[in-house]
Amino acid sequence: MPLSRSTALAVLSIAAVWLVGLAAPLRAQPADSGRVQITVQESMGMRSGFLVQAAGRSATTDSVGIARLTLPSGRQLVTVTRTGFLPLRLAVLVVRDSLVTANVTASMGAPATGSDAMSTMAMPEVRVSATRTERLAGESPIRVEVVDEMEVDEKTLMAPSGISMLLNETPGLRVQATAPGLGTGSVRILGLPGEYTLMLADGLPLYGASSSALGPLDVSPVDLQRVEIIKGAASALYGGQSLGGVINLVSKPPTGSKEVLLNRRTMGVTDAATWLSHRLSKGVGVSLLGTGTTQSAQDVDNDGWADQARATRWSVRPRLSAVDSHGRSLFLTAGAGHDDRTGGSVGSAFTVNGAPFREALRSDRADVGGTARIPLQNGGSASLRFAVANTARARTFGTGAREDDRTTTGFLETTRTFEGSRRVFVVGGVLQLDQYRNALNSAFDHRWLVPGAFVTTEQKLGPVTLSGSVRADAHPDAGTQLTERVALLVSPSPGWSVRGSVGTGYTAPTGRTEETDAIGLRAVRATRALDPERSLGAMVDVNGSLAGAEVLLTAYGSRIADAVQLGEVAGAVGQAELRNALAPTRVGGVEALAVWRFAAGKFIANYGYSKGSRTDVASGVREALPLLTRHRVGGDLMIERPGVYRWGIEGTWFGAQPLDDNPFRTTSRPYLYVMAIVGRQLGPIELIANFENLLNVRQTDTDPLVRPTPGLGGRRTTDVWAPLEGFMANVAVRYRWK
Repeated sequence: MPLSRSTALAVLSIAAVWLVGLAAPLRAQPADSGRVQITVQESMGMRSGFLVQAAGRSATTDSVGIARLTLPSGRQLVTVTRTGFLPLRLAVLVVRDSLVTANVTASMGAPATGSDAMSTMAMPEVRVSATRTERLAGESPIRVEVVDEMEVDEKTLMAPSGISMLLNETPGLRVQATAPGLGTGSVRILGLPGEYTLMLADGLPLYGASSSALGPLDVSPVDLQRVEIIKGAASALYGGQSLGGVINLVSKPPTGSKEVLLNRRTMGVTDAATWLSHRLSKGVGVSLLGTGTTQSAQDVDNDGWADQARATRWSVRPRLSAVDSHGRSLFLTAGAGHDDRTGGSVGSAFTVNGAPFREALRSDRADVGGTARIPLQNGGSASLRFAVANTARARTFGTGAREDDRTTTGFLETTRTFEGSRRVFVVGGVLQLDQYRNALNSAFDHRWLVPGAFVTTEQKLGPVTLSGSVRADAHPDAGTQLTERVALLVSPSPGWSVRGSVGTGYTAPTGRTEETDAIGLRAVRATRALDPERSLGAMVDVNGSLAGAEVLLTAYGSRIADAVQLGEVAGAVGQAELRNALAPTRVGGVEALAVWRFAAGKFIANYGYSKGSRTDVASGVREALPLLTRHRVGGDLMIERPGVYRWGIEGTWFGAQPLDDNPFRTTSRPYLYVMAIVGRQLGPIELIANFENLLNVRQTDTDPLVRPTPGLGGRRTTDVWAPLEGFMANVAVRYRWK
C-alpha cells in the first residue's frame, strides 16, 4: 500500500533529523569532565530545594538532599545556598569520567554579614524543559513560570485528589467548571478557553489533545516535583493544541523515598494516594503512583440538584528512569485510569417531563510514553520522544440516548540539539495522530495524521538573549500551517530582567470545546464547514527585586481569528451548531506578583486585571467575553519550621465577571474566597488540617444553578461563576519513609 504524501513527508523529516543527530561520532571520547554528587543533611529533615552551584552550572537538591553536576576536570569551588540557611562552600577535585561524592550539613540562620537572608542568598533556580532548550528558568528568553516543589507539596496536602487548586492559585490561570452536573472543568490561560491549553506529563502529551474537562485535572499531585507554565501561543514549540499555552507536569525522580497520603473531606470525599520509588542500581530507578477517590453526591442548597456529583475514580502510573555515566538517559512511563460520575437531579425534587434528569459519565483511559536522550561530543544531544493515549467515554444526559466516544492520540518526535557557550540550536521532526469517534454523532469524527518540522534557537549577545522558533505542520484539514515565536531577554542591571515575546498559533476546529463539554455532542449539528482558528499574541514582563520582595509585572494581549462558538440552529428547538466568529476575539490584561521571603516562611501578593471581547454568534455585535474576571486580588502567608510545623492563610477577591445566556443576571457578584492550613510534623508522620471557603460563599445563595427553562442544546444549568460547595474542611495524614 503506497504511503500518503503527508505520511511520507513525516517519515522523511524524522529520518533526516535523526541522521543529523547521529552524524556526530557517538563513540568518541566524552568531554574532559566528571560528575559531582552533593548530599545535603539538615537536622530538621529539610533537605530539598538547596541550590548547588559550580563553574557556572547549578542543580537543586531533591527530596533526599542529593544534587548532581557535570563539571570540568580539576579543582572546583562548590557553593550550597538556600533561604534561611547559612551558605556553604567547599572545594572538590573533579576526576575525568568519575563520580566524586561529598556530604555537607546545613544549618539554619542568617548569613555571616548579619543582613536579611533574602537579600544575600540566592533562591534555587530550576532547569526548565518546556522551552525545548532546557535552560535555567531565569536564563530563558521565553517566560516559564515554575511552581516549585515546596508549593506543590503544600497544595498536595490540601487537595490530593487533583491539581485544580494548584493551578487555580497560579496567577494568569483559572480552572473553569464546564459541566456543573459532573464536576468537570478545563484550565484557562490568560483568559483563553481551555481547549487552547496543552497539558504535558514530563514533556509528553499523555492526556490527549487538550486539557478540556475529563482527565488531566484529576491527576494526583503526590508525585509531582514542579509545574512549568508557558503562557501565550506556543504552537511554534508544540503544535496546534497549544494556541493558548502549555502546562508541563514534571514528576519526582526515583530517589528511593516512599509516602502514603490519606485525606477526608467534609463533603463526603475520601482520597488515598501512594508514591513508591526504588533505586535498582546506580543511575537506574523506578517509581509507582497509585491513587483512589470516592465522593458522594451532595445537594448543599436542597434544590433537588447535586452541587457535587457522586464519583469513584482510580489511577496508576509506573515510571522508569535511567542515566549512565556518560549522560545517556531513558525515561519510560505508562498509565491507566477509571472515572465514574453521576450528577444531575437528586431524588424526585427536580424532574423533566416527570422523570429525573440524570447526568453521568464513565471514562477509561490508558497511555504509554517515553524519552531517550544521547549526549554528543560537541556538547549537543539527540533525543527521541513518543506517546500513545486512548480515552473511551460513555455519557448520559437526561433521558436521551447514551453518547459513546473514543479519542486516540499518538506522538513521535526526534530532535537534534547543538549547544555552544552562547548559542543553542534545536531542529526536530514530529508526527502526531489525533483521532476522534462519536457513536451518537459522527459529524465531528476525524482522523488527523499531522507531520511537522521545527527549529528553535537561542543566542546570547552580552546582556541580551534572543530566542526564535518556527514550526510547519501539514494538517489534512487545516492545510499547511506555519507558526512562529520570537522572544527577547534583557538584563539591564543585576537582579533585573525584561522579557518580551510575540507568537502566532493555530488550532484545527473540532467539536470538543468548553461549550460542548457542558452538553456533549448529542444536540450539536455540523451544518457548515469550520475554518481553523489563528492567533497572534504578545507579552512583556519585568522581573526584579524591590522593597525586599521579588516582583513580576506582566502585560499581555491576544487576538484569535475565526474562533469557534456555539450557537442556535434557526427553527430547530434544542439544537445547536458550531460556527466561526464573525470578527476576532480579543483578550488583554496585566498581572503583578510580589514575593517576600524570610527565614520562617513567605508572603505572596498578587493582582490581575483582564478584559476581553468577542462577537455575538448570532448578531455579530461585539460583547464582553464571558467568565473573565475583571479584577483579582490575592494574598498568601505561609509560616513554616521545617520538620516541626506549618501554618498559613490565603485569600483571593474575585471581581465581577460578564455572564452569557444567564436568565438571572448579566454580571456576577464579586466575592472573597479565604482558606487556611495548619500542619504538624511528628517524625515521618505529618498531620494536616485545612479549611476552604471560610466565608461559606456559594453561588446558589445569589441565584439558582438550575435554569427555569432549558438553554442551548438542552442545557439545564447556568455557568459556574462562584463556588457551589460552600465551606469545606479536610484532614490529611502523610507518612514518608525510605
